[in-house]
Amino acid sequence: MIRRIVWTSIGAALIVAGITVAWTQTQPWRIGHGAMWFHRGPMGYVAHELDLSDTQRLQIKSIWAGERPNVAELVQEFANEQKEMDALTFEGAPDEGKMQEIAARQGVTFAKLFAEKEKLESKIYSQVLNPAQRAKADELRKHLNWRLDEIANRIDNSTGTR
Repeated sequence: MIRRIVWTSIGAALIVAGITVAWTQTQPWRIGHGAMWFHRGPMGYVAHELDLSDTQRLQIKSIWAGERPNVAELVQEFANEQKEMDALTFEGAPDEGKMQEIAARQGVTFAKLFAEKEKLESKIYSQVLNPAQRAKADELRKHLNWRLDEIANRIDNSTGTR
């Protein structure tokens, strides 16, 4: 009787293992929660959607190399301001005036960062993309704006209960 249970268990385990292997062979590989090309960095999705050529990717890398020092400096500045804010927030009773001053500086830094982002996007849009890719980029931009509106509406309409 024990021999029959052991062989049945081994047979069931082999069947489950076979089904699992067969199933994984039919599924696309995923990194994290996205499709395979998401692992190529934050622009992987956009590069995939716009079907960028290798030449265009090199042009974008070149443009990014020129803008990287400015962006890095602004990100570092923002990080330092955030450290100041954290130190102020967690030291007890924070000074409202000091918090407002740091927040105002962060706002200016954030605005500069967004201006750099728009400058970079503008260069890529005008110098790298062909007309078909520009149309697709416009669609992606509209979809992003729609998604942001949806998120804002969801936050606005949420009751705070889950």
